[in-house]
Formats: sequence, structure tokens, C-alpha cells
Amino acid sequence: MSQSPAAEATKSPAPVFIVAMPKSYTSVLSGMLGQHPALCSVPELNLFVGETVLDWATQPGNGFLCDGLLRTLAQGMSGAQTAQTVAQALAWLQERAALPVGQVFDHIRSLTAPEALIDQSPVYTQKPAYLQRILRACPDARFIHMTRNPVAWVQSMGKWGAVGQTVMSMYRETDVGPAAMQDPVALWHVVHDGLESMLRPLGPDRYIRIAGEEAVSNTHSLLARLLDWMGLAHDAATLEAMHHPENSVFAGWGPPGARGGNNPDFLSSPALRTRNDHAALMRIDRAAMPISAAVLAHAQAMGYT
Repeated sequence: MSQSPAAEATKSPAPVFIVAMPKSYTSVLSGMLGQHPALCSVPELNLFVGETVLDWATQPGNGFLCDGLLRTLAQGMSGAQTAQTVAQALAWLQERAALPVGQVFDHIRSLTAPEALIDQSPVYTQKPAYLQRILRACPDARFIHMTRNPVAWVQSMGKWGAVGQTVMSMYRETDVGPAAMQDPVALWHVVHDGLESMLRPLGPDRYIRIAGEEAVSNTHSLLARLLDWMGLAHDAATLEAMHHPENSVFAGWGPPGARGGNNPDFLSSPALRTRNDHAALMRIDRAAMPISAAVLAHAQAMGYT
């Protein structure tokens, strides 16, 4: 008799959660890490926004926030992402509307074992309750906390137009409050301060913070550092293969019924685009927008200048 997904999940390596606000290079980092033979990166699962599958299905923005899980289940259970396998994945979930999301995650872990599962859902940073739910469901989880230059992050979100405004409003309503509705830099500060407060007590074996800019400007050294942190072997050939996130089965747009599942910019162009201006990426343009002394000090403590 086969074991339950939960029992099988206990045999798989500890999952890795990349926690970051949107537009922080999570998609490209996850795609690169997934090219290591001991790791499996998937689209944004957005599972832990509620207690059950029904909560996942009815989350705000479910029109696009549900695609990642559907693509992951279609690939994991059927070996392909097509309109038919996506429909089968949806039917599987509909039959399990009352199932706790932790059990669905355990099922995915069993599908990806012996590779360690990587989930990089930015939505998890919107509410402390989401991370608390992950910590309860996955007591062995590791967390990569990715940051981005606060001014560059605000500017990047602005390029998303109405979508960016909608995403930031979801954070403001839950984490910052009306007093900071017009201050996206303060939003950046509160979210990252909260992430550190919740995750740093896990200790250095389970929590690491990195600047997202390193993913595109110090790619080789960052990948080696993260693999060392996870205790995974690597050589020159492995690191070279990891520079090609476009080789993931999830790189690019999905089939009808689950087209998205990741940052649209990454889905349209998933290849790594490295940069040689690391110092400029880390420099805070104080003339671009107001930034308080507290936020500036926080950013500088993270390595921004």
C-alpha cells in the first residue's frame, strides 16, 4: 500500500521558500535554482493564503494567482502542461475543496521528491498570517529572503501601472494601514522589517537574506553561496547550467486555463539578462522620491548605499 502524500513528504528534502515583494528578481532566481539536479522550482503556488483549497480558489486576484498551482499539478501528475491536464488538475482540486493547503503542498513535495521543492510566491509577504501558516505546515522549511533597492522597487512597480497600484493596495490594507497609503517606500520598509522579525529567529541554517540585484549582477557567486547554504554540491558545469532559467518546463506562458503563474515579464522573456553595474543597482537615488531616515538606515543595513 502506498503512503499518504504527507508521509511521503517527510522523506523529501526540506522545501525552500523564496520570500520577497513582487518585482524583486524572484522568478529568475527560482528558475536558476531549479536547474540544479537536487532542486525543483515551480511557478507561484500562492497556496498558503488560506486554510483550505477553497480559500486558495477564492483569494483576491484568483483569475491569475491560481495559474501556478494548476500548472504545477498538471506537470507533476500528468507529465505535461496542456489544456486537458490543466482541466484535470482543476477537477482534482475541486474534489478536495475542504482539504488543508498544507496537505496539497505535501502532495506536491511527494511529486517532486527526491528534489527539494522551491516555492517563490510573492503574495506570501502580504500578511504575517501567510508566513505563520507556512511555518506551521512546514516546520522544516528554509527561507531565502530577497530584497530590492527601495527606490528601484517603487519605480518598477510603477511601470506595472494599474496592476502595480492594485498589488500595493493589497499590502497597504493589511500591513501598513491608511496613514501610509501614499508612501510606497514606507510600505517597503514595513514589509521587509516584518519578514526579518518573523524569519531571522529560525537561525542561519534556515534563513538567509540576499539582495535580489545579486541574481543579475553577481550571479555566479550568489548561486554558489546559496548552494553552499543548502549543503548542495556544485561544480563549474552545474553553475553554468543554472544560468539558464529558460530551460525550466515552467519558463514561458502556460496552456489555456493556466496561462500565467509567474511574473509576466519573466514569462515573456525567461532568459537570464546579466548586468555589470552592481554598484549602481545598489545605490539609492534619494533625489527620485522622499525617503525617511529610518527607511534609509534599514536599506543601508541591507547593503544598499
